[in-house]
Amino acid sequence: MFYKTFWAFESYESTEPKIFLPMLTQLVYVSNRSKFCTAKDIEQILESSVRNNQKKNITGVLLYSDKKFLQCIEGNYEDLKKLYAKIKQDKRHYNPIMIGFTTVKERLFPAWQMAGKSVNLEQVNFINRMNASEESEFRKILEGETSNSERVSALIKKFFD
Repeated sequence: MFYKTFWAFESYESTEPKIFLPMLTQLVYVSNRSKFCTAKDIEQILESSVRNNQKKNITGVLLYSDKKFLQCIEGNYEDLKKLYAKIKQDKRHYNPIMIGFTTVKERLFPAWQMAGKSVNLEQVNFINRMNASEESEFRKILEGETSNSERVSALIKKFFD
């Protein structure tokens, strides 16, 4: 018997059962922050995200710096698909690269409609709980190199622990 798993809006067939009703999905992307995106814009992004995400039961986090955005959002597949279409059109950033779009069993950020944290993503000081391998992997993520979505979200979570 075959089951469908969704990745970057495409599906592929698998012999492993993937039954999540409704389909809890996690989307992770990295993008470049526009030089015209101000601190006030970031506040507006976070405020509107909290307000709008609550209506759709979407949760997640946004790491941001002067040059990058790295976001992990969780919710219903169709809702995230529509939200990402809007995110891609936002002029406060450019060149969004989807790292992962996959079903998950549970949320990593269940209590936050949208948490935000400013970090210097270009020169992350890894005083947190990342080992050397994780640091290297995180730097590759910031360059838009794809990785395992579950792994990426776990690394993002370390900034909020």
